[in-house]
Amino acid sequence: MGYSLSWLAFKGTAVEAGLETLGLSKAGSVGEWGRKSVTGHALPDGWHLVIAPRCDHPLVAKSSLAVLSRTAKVIACRVEEHVMFSSAEFWAHGEKVWYVEHDAQQSKRHLKIEGALPAPYGIAVKQAEQQQDAEDLGPKEVDFYFDVPLRTAGEIAGFKHDEENSALDYMQFEVYATSSMPLLGGATRKWWQVWK
Repeated sequence: MGYSLSWLAFKGTAVEAGLETLGLSKAGSVGEWGRKSVTGHALPDGWHLVIAPRCDHPLVAKSSLAVLSRTAKVIACRVEEHVMFSSAEFWAHGEKVWYVEHDAQQSKRHLKIEGALPAPYGIAVKQAEQQQDAEDLGPKEVDFYFDVPLRTAGEIAGFKHDEENSALDYMQFEVYATSSMPLLGGATRKWWQVWK
């Protein structure tokens, strides 16, 4: 079973203030991360992680990221392993600074980029290229470019959904209730483009 989820991490504002901006509040319970509920956990280096089920969750809509990034730095990722789609973006001062996307339906080596990408992007691309070159000599079963957006964001925020992180207790994530969602408008997309 593949992952379908969205996550963001923010820092530079109090956790409670960031959650309130997102229309979230602590539900008073803990649970497994991002399977059925919106959950969160502190990350190293001052980042606070929020994970939601579904690749197209409103928490990572442009409107939400723009408002939250007025008072915080924000990294956001969307993951849809069923069609090998991933994206990562960084926001600050209410503006998107950079964006990177991989969509295997375009091609196995597809990357769409915007803005001035950080150093981890170049490292992730070089690694994916080398791995994909080797893979393409054989059975051609693995899509290494899928990891480029996720590795880029992970190097900055300290989280990648499919890698173990000793700083996290994966069964003890704070569960969040959606108190209100004035910022969280749905994205416009075709019915089959679950990641848009």
